[in-house]
Amino acid sequence: MKIIVNDKELKEYFEGLANLLMRRNPVQPPAEEPIDSSTLIAELRQTIREELSTIGLAAQLDAGALGVNKLGRVFEPYTGKPAELLTPAGTVEGTISKVGGDFLVVREAGGTSVMVPLEQLVSFQLTGKQVDR
Repeated sequence: MKIIVNDKELKEYFEGLANLLMRRNPVQPPAEEPIDSSTLIAELRQTIREELSTIGLAAQLDAGALGVNKLGRVFEPYTGKPAELLTPAGTVEGTISKVGGDFLVVREAGGTSVMVPLEQLVSFQLTGKQVDR
């Protein structure tokens, strides 16, 4: 997804967001004092967590993480087998060398190891000679 904004729109967006945070949490320092960026990021994260919990998405996020962990167990039998993985960033082709709870490590032909998060996996296909038993 591509978003195009100009500097003025971006500045107005963050000023509005800072104003919302200031109204919501009156313990904050006055607007005249500069706000530390790490403090602002922590406050934004906390606000997002609160909003997610109020609309019930937190349970859905946990269910998604559980699904990714189950998917990791599905790939365990394919360790050591050549495969082709399609991700939004491109195709990764090589031998699956490690299966983690939420990632795969693929060793490419040139010797490079690539870690692929399972949540980014679009498709999976075994490559090479396949023998049916």
